[in-house]
Amino acid sequence: MPRDLEDLHKGATVPGDCGAPHDVMPPWMDRDRFNRGRDFFQRHLPGIFMSHYINVIFGFGVGSILDVLLYTGKSSSPEQAMKRYVSTARRVMLWHDGDVWDVNSKAHASVMTVRNMHGQVARAITKKRKGSITGSEPGDNKDCKSDVKECGSDRVFISQYDMALTQAGFIGFVLYPEKFGILCTIAELEDYIFFWRGIGYLLGMEDEYNMCSGNYAETCRIISQIENELIKPGFQNPPEGFDLATTAFIEGMQLYLNANHLTKDAMFSFAYDLMDLPLYKVSMGDWCRFIFVKCMVWLTERLPGFNSFATRGISFVLKRENPD
Repeated sequence: MPRDLEDLHKGATVPGDCGAPHDVMPPWMDRDRFNRGRDFFQRHLPGIFMSHYINVIFGFGVGSILDVLLYTGKSSSPEQAMKRYVSTARRVMLWHDGDVWDVNSKAHASVMTVRNMHGQVARAITKKRKGSITGSEPGDNKDCKSDVKECGSDRVFISQYDMALTQAGFIGFVLYPEKFGILCTIAELEDYIFFWRGIGYLLGMEDEYNMCSGNYAETCRIISQIENELIKPGFQNPPEGFDLATTAFIEGMQLYLNANHLTKDAMFSFAYDLMDLPLYKVSMGDWCRFIFVKCMVWLTERLPGFNSFATRGISFVLKRENPD
């Protein structure tokens, strides 16, 4: 079990798929606890959906993740981003709705599709980059946390480290659930963390790098380190391609959700506020949009009936015509 970000970073030279069997549950699996985590998603869908939205933006600030996303060519325009991330949202919903441990289920097949795609992309990038990285040796002082393009020849694309950082995006809200309008107990959050431990296993993550292997406090400690050492610096000094990817994603979601109030400046204001960073100057219109979004998120589970209404709305939107 990883104790901190440094432990996770050791996985930067370890392939993201450890080869664990997909048709055998690990000995630590507790199906009742796993199912409670799955049910948690259903009860708090609006808040979790919003957290995933924001964490996609956060992910663009991490060079190793952004590099892979841009390589696939599916994050460079609003139309491409819309197809990519709506498809991802649908997959995640299916993993929560179905039984990922039933090898004959659609949910299990979906997880395996993603696992196979990771392997294909990793091999393609490695083949393209083979021999192109010169002037550095394994153990070089270059920091692989910031930009894979500057790392030595020991760099593994879609490594266990990359998988862990991506996993953090799906459970990062546990650090401050109330900021996403989620009202729950620590025990419920631990069940949801455990759910993603199981998903990580099925995607090929080793327990050594699975950040969901610990309890709530241990997981939050790692998430906090990721926020302070990677996400905040990534926002303040973004990697090449950050503006392209964030603009494409936000405008793509505007198109699909028909939500013109979710502008780039409004959503960046929400992200900065979330991390307690000083807000940068935006227009009065975007300031009002930011306040509107923040109020809607706060009211989600506090206004009777609003959470159920929003859950139905999100489910309907994601199940409508396929953007693919």
